[in-house]
Amino acid sequence: MIGPRKALWAGTVALGCLAACNSSGTGSVATGGAPSNAAGTTAASGQSGQTGGAYSGGAAGSVAGAASGAQAGSAGSAGGAAGASGLSPGGSGGEVSSAGSGGVFGSWHGATYAAETEARLQTEYDTWKAAHARACPNGTWVVVKDGGVVSEGIGYGMLLAAGMNDQALFDNLWKYYQDHLDANGLMNWSTGLCDSPGNNKSNAATDGDLDTAMALVQAAARWPSGSYLAEAQALTGKIAQFESEVCAGRRILKPGDAFGGCSDMAGNAKLNPSYFAPGYYKVFAHYFPDQAPLWTALADGSYELFAIYQARLANLVPDWSAVDGSDWYGSGYSYDACRTPFRVAVDYAWSGDARAQTFMKNLSSWVDGHGGLPSAAQAQNSAFIGAFALAAAYEPSKFNADMAAWLGATVDDTPYFQGTLRVLYLLVASGRFSSTL
Repeated sequence: MIGPRKALWAGTVALGCLAACNSSGTGSVATGGAPSNAAGTTAASGQSGQTGGAYSGGAAGSVAGAASGAQAGSAGSAGGAAGASGLSPGGSGGEVSSAGSGGVFGSWHGATYAAETEARLQTEYDTWKAAHARACPNGTWVVVKDGGVVSEGIGYGMLLAAGMNDQALFDNLWKYYQDHLDANGLMNWSTGLCDSPGNNKSNAATDGDLDTAMALVQAAARWPSGSYLAEAQALTGKIAQFESEVCAGRRILKPGDAFGGCSDMAGNAKLNPSYFAPGYYKVFAHYFPDQAPLWTALADGSYELFAIYQARLANLVPDWSAVDGSDWYGSGYSYDACRTPFRVAVDYAWSGDARAQTFMKNLSSWVDGHGGLPSAAQAQNSAFIGAFALAAAYEPSKFNADMAAWLGATVDDTPYFQGTLRVLYLLVASGRFSSTL
Protein backbone atom coordinates (compact mmCIF):
# COMPACT_ATOMS: atom_id res chain seq x y z
CA MET A 1 0.00 0.00 0.00
CA ILE A 2 1.24 3.48 -0.84
CA GLY A 3 1.10 6.18 1.78
CA PRO A 4 1.77 6.55 5.50
CA ARG A 5 0.36 4.18 8.07
CA LYS A 6 -1.55 5.38 11.08
CA ALA A 7 -1.23 3.67 14.43
CA LEU A 8 -4.63 2.71 15.77
CA TRP A 9 -4.89 1.61 19.39
CA ALA A 10 -8.57 1.62 20.23
CA GLY A 11 -8.36 -1.12 22.83
CA THR A 12 -6.65 -4.38 23.68
CA VAL A 13 -7.33 -8.03 23.18
CA ALA A 14 -5.49 -10.93 24.76
CA LEU A 15 -4.06 -13.25 22.15
CA GLY A 16 -4.20 -17.02 22.26
CA CYS A 17 -1.49 -19.27 20.91
CA LEU A 18 -1.14 -20.85 17.52
CA ALA A 19 1.12 -23.70 16.54
CA ALA A 20 2.24 -25.51 13.48
CA CYS A 21 2.43 -28.89 11.87
CA ASN A 22 5.66 -29.94 10.25
CA SER A 23 5.29 -30.83 6.61
CA SER A 24 5.75 -34.44 5.66
CA GLY A 25 5.85 -33.68 1.95
CA THR A 26 8.79 -34.13 -0.33
CA GLY A 27 8.70 -31.11 -2.54
CA SER A 28 11.46 -29.86 -4.77
CA VAL A 29 12.81 -26.85 -2.90
CA ALA A 30 16.58 -26.92 -2.56
CA THR A 31 17.93 -27.30 0.93
CA GLY A 32 20.46 -24.55 1.25
CA GLY A 33 22.67 -21.89 -0.15
CA ALA A 34 21.97 -18.77 -2.09
CA PRO A 35 21.21 -18.65 -5.78
CA SER A 36 24.37 -17.95 -7.75
CA ASN A 37 24.07 -14.95 -10.03
CA ALA A 38 27.43 -15.62 -11.62
CA ALA A 39 26.59 -19.18 -12.55
CA GLY A 40 23.06 -18.37 -13.64
CA THR A 41 21.41 -20.89 -11.35
CA THR A 42 18.76 -20.71 -8.71
CA ALA A 43 18.91 -23.35 -5.98
CA ALA A 44 15.25 -23.10 -5.16
CA SER A 45 13.96 -23.78 -8.62
CA GLY A 46 16.66 -25.58 -10.59
CA GLN A 47 16.47 -23.41 -13.66
CA SER A 48 19.52 -22.29 -15.61
CA GLY A 49 20.16 -19.33 -17.82
CA GLN A 50 20.90 -15.64 -17.61
CA THR A 51 20.29 -13.91 -14.31
CA GLY A 52 20.66 -10.23 -15.04
CA GLY A 53 19.68 -7.49 -17.42
CA ALA A 54 16.33 -6.60 -18.82
CA TYR A 55 13.21 -8.70 -18.82
CA SER A 56 13.50 -11.26 -21.59
CA GLY A 57 11.82 -14.43 -22.66
CA GLY A 58 13.42 -17.66 -23.63
CA ALA A 59 16.71 -17.15 -21.81
CA ALA A 60 15.92 -19.28 -18.82
CA GLY A 61 16.87 -22.65 -20.17
CA SER A 62 15.08 -25.62 -18.68
CA VAL A 63 13.02 -25.63 -15.50
CA ALA A 64 12.30 -28.83 -13.63
CA GLY A 65 8.61 -29.05 -12.94
CA ALA A 66 7.71 -25.75 -14.61
CA ALA A 67 4.25 -24.41 -15.33
CA SER A 68 2.82 -27.66 -16.55
CA GLY A 69 3.87 -29.41 -13.37
CA ALA A 70 1.74 -27.24 -11.15
CA GLN A 71 -1.33 -29.25 -11.87
CA ALA A 72 0.21 -32.68 -11.82
CA GLY A 73 -1.53 -35.32 -9.81
CA SER A 74 -5.19 -35.53 -8.88
CA ALA A 75 -7.13 -34.03 -6.02
CA GLY A 76 -6.36 -35.81 -2.81
CA SER A 77 -3.67 -38.02 -4.35
CA ALA A 78 -0.80 -36.45 -2.42
CA GLY A 79 -1.59 -38.39 0.67
CA GLY A 80 -4.18 -38.87 3.36
CA ALA A 81 -7.80 -37.95 3.71
CA ALA A 82 -8.86 -34.33 3.80
CA GLY A 83 -9.06 -32.70 7.18
CA ALA A 84 -11.90 -30.47 8.24
CA SER A 85 -10.24 -27.40 6.72
CA GLY A 86 -8.19 -29.15 4.05
CA LEU A 87 -4.91 -28.17 5.67
CA SER A 88 -3.43 -31.46 6.82
CA PRO A 89 0.31 -31.81 6.14
CA GLY A 90 1.60 -34.03 3.39
CA GLY A 91 -0.74 -32.66 0.74
CA SER A 92 -4.12 -33.85 1.96
CA GLY A 93 -7.33 -32.02 1.32
CA GLY A 94 -6.93 -32.21 -2.45
CA GLU A 95 -3.57 -30.46 -2.64
CA VAL A 96 -0.75 -31.67 -4.84
CA SER A 97 2.86 -30.66 -5.28
CA SER A 98 4.30 -29.33 -8.50
CA ALA A 99 6.01 -32.66 -9.04
CA GLY A 100 2.89 -34.69 -8.38
CA SER A 101 4.36 -36.35 -5.27
CA GLY A 102 4.71 -35.29 -1.69
CA GLY A 103 2.73 -32.50 -0.10
CA VAL A 104 1.85 -29.08 -1.38
CA PHE A 105 3.99 -27.74 1.46
CA GLY A 106 7.13 -29.27 0.04
CA SER A 107 10.29 -29.04 2.16
CA TRP A 108 9.88 -26.53 5.00
CA HIS A 109 13.24 -25.19 6.13
CA GLY A 110 12.13 -22.90 8.93
CA ALA A 111 11.00 -23.83 12.40
CA THR A 112 7.28 -24.27 13.01
CA TYR A 113 5.41 -23.41 16.18
CA ALA A 114 4.60 -26.60 18.02
CA ALA A 115 1.66 -25.62 20.22
CA GLU A 116 -1.28 -25.18 17.89
CA THR A 117 -4.29 -27.02 16.52
CA GLU A 118 -5.80 -26.74 13.10
CA ALA A 119 -9.11 -25.82 14.69
CA ARG A 120 -7.61 -22.70 16.28
CA LEU A 121 -6.21 -21.53 12.96
CA GLN A 122 -9.65 -21.96 11.44
CA THR A 123 -11.12 -19.89 14.27
CA GLU A 124 -8.54 -17.17 13.67
CA TYR A 125 -9.48 -17.10 9.99
CA ASP A 126 -13.21 -17.09 10.63
CA THR A 127 -12.81 -14.19 13.05
CA TRP A 128 -10.76 -12.24 10.53
CA LYS A 129 -13.23 -12.89 7.72
CA ALA A 130 -16.21 -11.77 9.79
CA ALA A 131 -14.40 -8.58 10.79
CA HIS A 132 -12.82 -7.48 7.52
CA ALA A 133 -14.31 -9.22 4.45
CA ARG A 134 -17.50 -7.87 2.87
CA ALA A 135 -19.75 -8.87 -0.02
CA CYS A 136 -20.47 -6.26 -2.70
CA PRO A 137 -23.87 -5.95 -4.40
CA ASN A 138 -22.49 -7.35 -7.69
CA GLY A 139 -21.31 -10.56 -5.99
CA THR A 140 -17.63 -9.69 -5.65
CA TRP A 141 -16.01 -9.48 -2.22
CA VAL A 142 -13.55 -7.02 -0.73
CA VAL A 143 -11.33 -6.65 2.31
CA VAL A 144 -12.25 -3.34 3.94
CA LYS A 145 -9.66 -0.84 5.12
CA ASP A 146 -10.89 2.41 6.70
CA GLY A 147 -14.14 2.25 4.75
CA GLY A 148 -12.45 1.66 1.40
CA VAL A 149 -10.49 -1.00 -0.48
CA VAL A 150 -6.79 -1.26 -1.30
CA SER A 151 -5.08 -3.78 -3.54
CA GLU A 152 -2.89 -4.77 -0.59
CA GLY A 153 -5.98 -6.02 1.23
CA ILE A 154 -7.21 -7.92 -1.82
CA GLY A 155 -3.82 -9.67 -2.07
CA TYR A 156 -3.73 -10.50 1.63
CA GLY A 157 -7.28 -11.78 1.49
CA MET A 158 -6.52 -14.05 -1.46
CA LEU A 159 -3.48 -15.49 0.33
CA LEU A 160 -5.60 -16.22 3.39
CA ALA A 161 -8.45 -17.70 1.35
CA ALA A 162 -6.05 -19.97 -0.55
CA GLY A 163 -4.36 -21.04 2.66
CA MET A 164 -7.68 -21.82 4.34
CA ASN A 165 -9.31 -23.57 1.37
CA ASP A 166 -11.99 -20.87 0.91
CA GLN A 167 -12.38 -20.92 -2.86
CA ALA A 168 -15.58 -18.88 -2.94
CA LEU A 169 -13.96 -15.93 -1.17
CA PHE A 170 -10.80 -16.33 -3.25
CA ASP A 171 -12.65 -16.17 -6.56
CA ASN A 172 -14.75 -13.18 -5.54
CA LEU A 173 -11.73 -11.21 -4.32
CA TRP A 174 -9.92 -12.04 -7.56
CA LYS A 175 -12.93 -10.84 -9.53
CA TYR A 176 -12.82 -7.50 -7.69
CA TYR A 177 -9.13 -7.18 -8.54
CA GLN A 178 -9.87 -7.85 -12.21
CA ASP A 179 -12.74 -5.36 -12.24
CA HIS A 180 -10.46 -2.48 -11.22
CA LEU A 181 -7.46 -2.64 -13.53
CA ASP A 182 -5.40 0.32 -14.61
CA ALA A 183 -4.02 0.84 -18.11
CA ASN A 184 -1.21 -1.67 -17.41
CA GLY A 185 -3.57 -4.44 -16.34
CA LEU A 186 -2.75 -4.10 -12.63
CA MET A 187 -5.30 -3.24 -9.96
CA ASN A 188 -5.68 0.40 -9.02
CA TRP A 189 -4.21 0.53 -5.54
CA SER A 190 -7.19 2.30 -3.94
CA THR A 191 -10.93 2.24 -4.61
CA GLY A 192 -14.02 3.15 -2.69
CA LEU A 193 -15.98 0.43 -0.95
CA CYS A 194 -17.47 -1.82 -3.64
CA ASP A 195 -16.84 0.68 -6.44
CA SER A 196 -18.32 -0.18 -9.82
CA PRO A 197 -15.87 -1.79 -12.25
CA GLY A 198 -13.53 0.54 -14.07
CA ASN A 199 -10.19 2.33 -14.05
CA ASN A 200 -10.14 5.15 -11.50
CA LYS A 201 -6.55 5.98 -12.53
CA SER A 202 -5.06 5.68 -9.05
CA ASN A 203 -2.35 3.37 -10.45
CA ALA A 204 -0.98 0.16 -8.95
CA ALA A 205 0.91 -0.74 -5.76
CA THR A 206 3.42 -3.56 -6.23
CA ASP A 207 2.90 -5.36 -2.93
CA GLY A 208 -0.76 -6.01 -3.64
CA ASP A 209 0.09 -7.27 -7.12
CA LEU A 210 2.80 -9.64 -5.86
CA ASP A 211 0.62 -11.10 -3.12
CA THR A 212 -2.22 -11.59 -5.60
CA ALA A 213 0.09 -13.38 -8.03
CA MET A 214 1.46 -15.66 -5.30
CA ALA A 215 -2.08 -16.43 -4.15
CA LEU A 216 -2.96 -17.48 -7.70
CA VAL A 217 -0.01 -19.91 -7.75
CA GLN A 218 -1.15 -21.35 -4.43
CA ALA A 219 -4.70 -21.64 -5.76
CA ALA A 220 -3.48 -23.57 -8.80
CA ALA A 221 -2.10 -26.25 -6.49
CA ARG A 222 -5.08 -26.35 -4.15
CA TRP A 223 -7.77 -26.24 -6.85
CA PRO A 224 -6.05 -27.64 -9.96
CA SER A 225 -9.10 -27.65 -12.21
CA GLY A 226 -9.06 -23.86 -12.57
CA SER A 227 -7.07 -21.47 -14.75
CA TYR A 228 -5.22 -19.90 -11.83
CA LEU A 229 -1.71 -20.72 -13.00
CA ALA A 230 -2.18 -19.13 -16.41
CA GLU A 231 -3.66 -16.08 -14.71
CA ALA A 232 -0.67 -15.94 -12.36
CA GLN A 233 1.71 -16.10 -15.30
CA ALA A 234 -0.04 -13.20 -17.02
CA LEU A 235 0.01 -11.14 -13.83
CA THR A 236 3.67 -11.81 -13.01
CA GLY A 237 4.56 -10.79 -16.53
CA LYS A 238 2.90 -7.41 -15.98
CA ILE A 239 4.61 -6.96 -12.62
CA ALA A 240 7.94 -7.75 -14.26
CA GLN A 241 7.33 -5.31 -17.09
CA PHE A 242 5.84 -2.36 -15.24
CA GLU A 243 7.00 -2.70 -11.63
CA SER A 244 10.68 -3.61 -11.87
CA GLU A 245 13.70 -2.12 -13.59
CA VAL A 246 17.51 -2.11 -13.58
CA CYS A 247 19.12 0.75 -11.66
CA ALA A 248 22.93 1.07 -11.75
CA GLY A 249 23.24 -2.60 -12.69
CA ARG A 250 20.89 -3.88 -9.97
CA ARG A 251 17.41 -5.25 -10.66
CA ILE A 252 15.04 -3.49 -8.25
CA LEU A 253 11.34 -3.62 -7.42
CA LYS A 254 9.49 -0.38 -7.97
CA PRO A 255 6.77 0.41 -5.39
CA GLY A 256 4.21 0.97 -8.12
CA ASP A 257 3.71 1.04 -11.86
CA ALA A 258 3.59 4.86 -11.98
CA PHE A 259 6.27 5.96 -9.52
CA GLY A 260 9.48 4.97 -7.75
CA GLY A 261 12.70 3.47 -9.00
CA CYS A 262 15.45 5.23 -10.89
CA SER A 263 13.15 6.07 -13.81
CA ASP A 264 10.97 8.33 -11.65
CA MET A 265 11.49 11.91 -12.77
CA ALA A 266 8.98 13.47 -10.36
CA GLY A 267 11.01 13.34 -7.16
CA ASN A 268 9.80 9.92 -5.97
CA ALA A 269 12.80 7.76 -6.91
CA LYS A 270 12.37 5.53 -3.88
CA LEU A 271 11.88 1.89 -2.91
CA ASN A 272 9.80 0.11 -0.28
CA PRO A 273 11.78 -2.81 1.22
CA SER A 274 8.66 -4.40 2.72
CA TYR A 275 7.46 -5.11 -0.81
CA PHE A 276 10.55 -7.20 -1.65
CA ALA A 277 9.46 -10.87 -1.75
CA PRO A 278 12.45 -13.05 -2.69
CA GLY A 279 10.62 -16.27 -1.84
CA TYR A 280 7.87 -15.37 -4.29
CA TYR A 281 10.45 -14.54 -6.95
CA LYS A 282 11.93 -18.03 -6.76
CA VAL A 283 8.50 -19.59 -7.11
CA PHE A 284 7.70 -17.41 -10.13
CA ALA A 285 11.04 -18.34 -11.70
CA HIS A 286 10.23 -22.02 -11.16
CA TYR A 287 6.78 -21.95 -12.73
CA PHE A 288 7.36 -19.37 -15.48
CA PRO A 289 10.72 -20.13 -17.13
CA ASP A 290 10.45 -17.31 -19.66
CA GLN A 291 10.50 -14.89 -16.72
CA ALA A 292 13.12 -16.72 -14.63
CA PRO A 293 16.15 -14.50 -15.38
CA LEU A 294 14.34 -11.42 -14.17
CA TRP A 295 13.02 -12.96 -10.95
CA THR A 296 16.42 -14.46 -10.11
CA ALA A 297 18.10 -11.10 -10.64
CA LEU A 298 15.42 -9.42 -8.56
CA ALA A 299 16.01 -11.82 -5.65
CA ASP A 300 19.74 -11.11 -5.80
CA GLY A 301 19.12 -7.35 -5.92
CA SER A 302 16.77 -7.55 -2.97
CA TYR A 303 19.33 -9.30 -0.78
CA GLU A 304 22.01 -6.81 -1.78
CA LEU A 305 19.73 -4.00 -0.60
CA PHE A 306 18.73 -5.84 2.59
CA ALA A 307 22.44 -6.09 3.47
CA ILE A 308 22.89 -2.37 2.83
CA TYR A 309 19.92 -1.52 5.04
CA GLN A 310 21.01 -3.70 7.93
CA ALA A 311 24.56 -2.34 7.83
CA ARG A 312 23.23 1.22 7.86
CA LEU A 313 20.45 0.78 10.43
CA ALA A 314 21.95 -1.57 13.03
CA ASN A 315 20.13 -4.61 11.57
CA LEU A 316 16.74 -2.97 10.91
CA VAL A 317 15.32 -1.86 7.56
CA PRO A 318 13.57 1.40 6.62
CA ASP A 319 10.00 2.00 5.49
CA TRP A 320 11.40 3.64 2.35
CA SER A 321 14.86 4.10 0.87
CA ALA A 322 16.58 5.70 -2.06
CA VAL A 323 17.23 3.43 -5.03
CA ASP A 324 20.80 2.72 -3.92
CA GLY A 325 19.72 1.76 -0.38
CA SER A 326 20.66 5.07 1.20
CA ASP A 327 18.35 7.12 3.37
CA TRP A 328 15.12 8.54 2.01
CA TYR A 329 14.17 11.57 4.08
CA GLY A 330 14.91 9.84 7.39
CA SER A 331 12.44 7.00 6.96
CA GLY A 332 12.59 4.62 9.95
CA TYR A 333 11.24 1.21 10.92
CA SER A 334 7.46 1.66 11.12
CA TYR A 335 4.21 0.41 9.60
CA ASP A 336 5.69 -0.43 6.21
CA ALA A 337 9.03 -1.89 7.30
CA CYS A 338 7.38 -4.07 9.94
CA ARG A 339 6.35 -6.55 7.24
CA THR A 340 9.87 -7.15 5.94
CA PRO A 341 10.69 -9.99 8.39
CA PHE A 342 7.61 -11.84 7.12
CA ARG A 343 8.82 -11.55 3.53
CA VAL A 344 12.28 -12.88 4.36
CA ALA A 345 11.03 -15.60 6.72
CA VAL A 346 8.85 -16.92 3.89
CA ASP A 347 11.89 -17.24 1.63
CA TYR A 348 13.85 -19.02 4.34
CA ALA A 349 10.98 -21.44 4.97
CA TRP A 350 10.67 -22.25 1.30
CA SER A 351 14.29 -22.25 0.11
CA GLY A 352 16.61 -22.25 3.11
CA ASP A 353 18.52 -19.39 1.48
CA ALA A 354 21.59 -18.54 3.57
CA ARG A 355 21.06 -14.84 2.88
CA ALA A 356 17.62 -15.04 4.42
CA GLN A 357 19.04 -16.75 7.50
CA THR A 358 21.64 -14.02 7.89
CA PHE A 359 18.97 -11.33 7.65
CA MET A 360 16.82 -13.10 10.24
CA LYS A 361 19.71 -13.61 12.67
CA ASN A 362 20.67 -9.95 12.38
CA LEU A 363 17.13 -8.78 13.01
CA SER A 364 16.63 -11.15 15.93
CA SER A 365 19.84 -9.86 17.49
CA TRP A 366 18.36 -6.36 17.37
CA VAL A 367 15.20 -7.60 19.09
CA ASP A 368 17.19 -9.39 21.79
CA GLY A 369 19.31 -6.31 22.33
CA HIS A 370 16.20 -4.20 22.90
CA GLY A 371 14.53 -6.25 25.61
CA GLY A 372 13.17 -9.15 23.55
CA LEU A 373 9.53 -9.66 22.69
CA PRO A 374 7.15 -8.03 23.14
CA SER A 375 9.13 -5.10 24.62
CA ALA A 376 11.29 -4.49 21.55
CA ALA A 377 8.33 -3.93 19.23
CA GLN A 378 7.68 -0.38 18.09
CA ALA A 379 3.95 -0.89 18.72
CA GLN A 380 2.08 -3.51 20.71
CA ASN A 381 0.28 -5.30 17.91
CA SER A 382 0.88 -8.34 15.75
CA ALA A 383 2.10 -6.37 12.74
CA PHE A 384 5.29 -5.68 14.69
CA ILE A 385 5.54 -8.40 17.33
CA GLY A 386 4.47 -11.26 15.06
CA ALA A 387 6.93 -10.29 12.35
CA PHE A 388 9.78 -10.15 14.85
CA ALA A 389 8.76 -13.61 16.04
CA LEU A 390 8.90 -14.96 12.47
CA ALA A 391 12.45 -13.66 12.18
CA ALA A 392 13.52 -16.24 14.78
CA ALA A 393 12.40 -19.21 12.69
CA TYR A 394 15.99 -20.08 11.84
CA GLU A 395 16.31 -21.76 15.28
CA PRO A 396 13.45 -23.85 16.75
CA SER A 397 13.86 -23.14 20.46
CA LYS A 398 14.24 -19.42 19.95
CA PHE A 399 11.30 -19.42 17.55
CA ASN A 400 9.04 -21.20 20.03
CA ALA A 401 10.03 -18.77 22.77
CA ASP A 402 9.39 -15.72 20.58
CA MET A 403 6.10 -17.13 19.34
CA ALA A 404 4.95 -17.73 22.89
CA ALA A 405 5.96 -14.17 23.80
CA TRP A 406 3.97 -12.79 20.85
CA LEU A 407 0.87 -14.86 21.48
CA GLY A 408 0.98 -14.28 25.21
CA ALA A 409 1.11 -10.50 24.84
CA THR A 410 -1.83 -8.15 25.17
CA VAL A 411 -2.15 -6.32 21.86
CA ASP A 412 -4.61 -4.49 19.71
CA ASP A 413 -5.21 -6.41 16.50
CA THR A 414 -8.63 -4.91 15.87
CA PRO A 415 -7.73 -2.71 12.85
CA TYR A 416 -7.58 -4.19 9.37
CA PHE A 417 -3.80 -4.01 9.00
CA GLN A 418 -2.81 -5.57 12.30
CA GLY A 419 -5.62 -8.14 12.25
CA THR A 420 -4.94 -9.27 8.70
CA LEU A 421 -1.19 -9.62 9.14
CA ARG A 422 -1.82 -11.55 12.36
CA VAL A 423 -3.53 -14.42 10.53
CA LEU A 424 -1.11 -14.30 7.60
CA TYR A 425 1.85 -14.55 9.98
CA LEU A 426 0.19 -17.45 11.77
CA LEU A 427 -0.11 -19.35 8.49
CA VAL A 428 3.64 -18.98 8.06
CA ALA A 429 4.43 -19.83 11.68
CA SER A 430 2.40 -23.03 11.44
CA GLY A 431 4.09 -24.19 8.23
CA ARG A 432 0.88 -23.87 6.22
CA PHE A 433 1.87 -21.06 3.87
CA SER A 434 2.53 -23.03 0.72
CA SER A 435 5.15 -22.38 -1.92
CA THR A 436 3.61 -25.30 -3.89
CA LEU A 437 7.09 -26.38 -4.95
